[in-house]
Amino acid sequence: MASLEIHPLSGLRDEAANLLAERYARQRAAEPLLPDVRHFEAELPDEGHVATRGGKVVAYLAGTVDEKTGMARWLFAGHAAREPEALRDLFALQSQELGVSRFMLTVPATDPALIDVWFRLAFGCQAVWAVREVDPPEPVEFGGSIRRATPDDLEAIVDFDQLLYDHQVTAPSFSEFKAPPRAELRAEASEIWADDTYIPFLAEVGGLVVGMLGLYRRPEGELRVPASNIDLAFAATRDEVRGSGAGLALTAFALRWAHEQGFRSMTVDWRSVNLLSSRFWPRRGFRPQYLRLYRAVP
Repeated sequence: MASLEIHPLSGLRDEAANLLAERYARQRAAEPLLPDVRHFEAELPDEGHVATRGGKVVAYLAGTVDEKTGMARWLFAGHAAREPEALRDLFALQSQELGVSRFMLTVPATDPALIDVWFRLAFGCQAVWAVREVDPPEPVEFGGSIRRATPDDLEAIVDFDQLLYDHQVTAPSFSEFKAPPRAELRAEASEIWADDTYIPFLAEVGGLVVGMLGLYRRPEGELRVPASNIDLAFAATRDEVRGSGAGLALTAFALRWAHEQGFRSMTVDWRSVNLLSSRFWPRRGFRPQYLRLYRAVP
C-alpha cells in the first residue's frame, strides 16, 4: 500500500470539496431534512490539510482556533474522508501545529465510521443538533394556557434564563458557565422585541408562568439549517411542574405555530450530558443531524 502524504488544503480545494460532497450526499440520504447544498468548495474553511495515498485524495481536515476561547474548532464542513483512518494522521499534525489543548468538532450523526475515528482519538460527545418536521401534534392539556410573551413578561423571561444556567452547572453537565448578573440577563432579554427574530412563548397556570419556549429564525446554511426552518432555541419549565405536561404542551404549541406560519422543519440542539433535554427531545421526534465532539488535553 502506498504511504499517506499530507498537503496544504490550498492546493487541493477542489478534491476536498468533492470529498465533502460525497459525505453530504450520504447524510442527506439518511436525513432529507438537511439543506440542499450545491457548491461545496464555498463551504470549506480557509486553512487545513489534505491526505493523499497513491496520488488520490482520501481525507481532509480544516478548521481554525477560536480567538475568544483558544479552542481549535472543525465545524460542519470541517472534515470528510474516503479513508476515515487518515483523519487520525491529520489530527496528529494539526493538533501539534495549532498549539492548543482543547478541541471541538462536528461529525455527522449518521456516519458511524467517522464517529468511530474521533472516539478513538479520545473525543467524547458533548452536544447534539437535531431536526424534525413541523407536522402539528394535537394540543396537550396541562391545566393552564400558553401565550406569546410580551415586554411586560421581562422578569419572567429572566427567571427562566437563570433557571437554565443553574441547571446546566449541576451534575452531570458541570457547565463552567454560571448565570451572569440578573441585570445583564435583563439587558439582553429586553432586546428580543426589537424585531421578530426571536419568538418567546410562555405557559401559565393560575397566573404563574411555569414554562418558557423560544423560537429563533436562525439563518440558513452551515450544512445544517434547511430552508423554511425555525429553530427551537430555548425551553425550560419550573421544577415543581415537571411531569405535568407543561413542556409537552409548549412543544406541541410551538410545532403548531410553526406549521401555521409555513415553516417546513424545526431544529433544536441539546447537551448530551443534560439528562432532561437529552431524553425529552428525541421522544418528541427530533432526529440527530450532527454530534459535537470535544477533547481537552490535561
